[in-house]
Parts: sequence; structure tokens; C-alpha cells
Amino acid sequence: MLDIAKNYKTIYGMGTWGWLVTKQAIERKTKESSWWTTTRANNISKFVDKGYFMFDCIGLIKGILWGWNGSNKIYGGAGYNINGVPDVNTEGMLAKCNSVTTDFSKLEIGSYLWMSGHCGIYIGDGLCVECTPAWTNNVQITAVENIGKKVGYNSRKWTKHGKMPYITYEKEKLKEYEVIANTIPVYSNSLNAKNQTNSNGRWEKGIYYIFNEANGMINITKKQNTAGAWINPIENKIETSSQEEIKDKSPVVDQEITGNKPVIEEELENKPVDEEAIKEENSDNSYENKEIKKENIFVRIFRSIINFIKGIFK
Repeated sequence: MLDIAKNYKTIYGMGTWGWLVTKQAIERKTKESSWWTTTRANNISKFVDKGYFMFDCIGLIKGILWGWNGSNKIYGGAGYNINGVPDVNTEGMLAKCNSVTTDFSKLEIGSYLWMSGHCGIYIGDGLCVECTPAWTNNVQITAVENIGKKVGYNSRKWTKHGKMPYITYEKEKLKEYEVIANTIPVYSNSLNAKNQTNSNGRWEKGIYYIFNEANGMINITKKQNTAGAWINPIENKIETSSQEEIKDKSPVVDQEITGNKPVIEEELENKPVDEEAIKEENSDNSYENKEIKKENIFVRIFRSIINFIKGIFK
């Protein structure tokens, strides 16, 4: 389905399941169906022999199940009414489905999407492939509006969905995103998130599902297949606390807090002892002591002479 939508030239044609657009094919359909008015036939004739394939909504699904492979054969390589898949309309295919429900909260890839007169296939990530004359008038990728609209896609609201008995279903593994910041700003659209303006709140860290991506921004949600809020991945970072910044910038304070000895004391304690300097210092002190002793002897002699002279005059 996705390969056809992306890599093949297609156009909507009622009652076809991957037919090459040829003059003979258009002439045949104008005889078989009133949908093929002269105006529609003329419009489709513009694509004759240009490598275009015609499908209608149910024909896209049946064509693939009948073996369509994009060859240049009349039905693009598909058979008719083969592989156990009957030629039914949209309502007939819904009747063949299992687990038909109106609850779109747990869609699986490959689910048959239905509304009155129209159908498509769910391909995951909130998207569908359908062939419709609406919008681009071909096989195209659209958003399942029951889950949520998506930027860049036209959207359609479906009525029911179910599982076709002709394929094997595997559950879709949703992409996850982890918010590591304590809180992160959220925005209502991707452009606001990109410009980091008009934030409408903050979400806490944790594991979220990715619902959509645009402009490098991410729409995250806690509920599977449901639109959430836009974030800017640049803002998803762990903030360094002010205490840690102060601690990193003030190693001396850390030493005082942890009881380490001040740097000056450590330097003095670890400084080598200069024994020669100590001897010299002690030697200097001994000389000074000797000079003081000499000075005291002269003072005593001088005082004795003075006292002798005083005794004579008495």
C-alpha cells in the first residue's frame, strides 16, 4: 500500500484494481459504469500511455490481495477473484472482517478502515493509505482523524475498522521518547516549539510515545495514538544545580568544609628542614649572648669605681 502511494503514478477510477490507463481500458469502463461520464473519461484520458495505474478504494485492497505488482499488464499483474479473496464492495469486505469495532484507540497495522461507501488501510503512526477522488485524486497517505490530525496530511474520520482474514497481523511497536529534564516546556504547535515561544505549560520527565514529528520538533503523548503536545528536543537536558556549580568553582571552600588542613599549614609541614640555617641562627644567638655578658662586666666595674670615689669624699 505504502509503496504504491509513494512510488507509482496513480489516479482514481471507479471499478478498477490497478489497471494501466489505456484507451481500451477507458472505453471498457464507460460501457460498464455510469460513473464513467464523458467528462471523467476525458480527464482520465490525459494520462493514457504515461505509466499511470487506476484504482478505486476497494480495488486498491483487492488488487494487492490478487497479486498486483506494477507490471505493464492490463491489471498491473493482478488476477481476478483469486487467492481466496472474493470480488466484494466496501460493505462486503467489512462483513468479512473480524473484530469489527468503533473503538480506534488500539488500531493495528493492516486494519481495514471503513465508512459508508469508502475504505482504506491503516499503516501505523496514525496514518492510512486510501484511493480517493478527494484532494489529490489518487492513492494517497492521509491521517486517521479518529486518532488525531497530523501536520502535512489531509485527514478523514472513519466509522469502523476490523481485521481482514486474508493477512497476518502484527502489533505496531510505537516509538518512544524519554524526557530527561525535570520539566520541559510544551507548545501547541511545532513552529512555536521551534521558536521556543508561547509555551502553554511544562511536562515532567518520563517516557512518552511519539505521535508526530515536524520541523525537527516532536509531538509526545502518554496515550497511544493520541495527539499530545509539541516539544523542542534542544530543551530536553539535565540542568546543573547552582550548588554543584559553586562547589566546582570553590575548591578551597571544599577543603575547609571537609576538615582538610589549610594549604599554608600543609606547605609548612611538608617543607624540608634546613639544618644548616638552624645552626647558623643558633651561632648568631650565642655571639649576642657573649656581648651582653661583656657589657654587664664593664657596668659592674664602673659602678665599683664610682662607689670608691664616693667613700673618699665622705
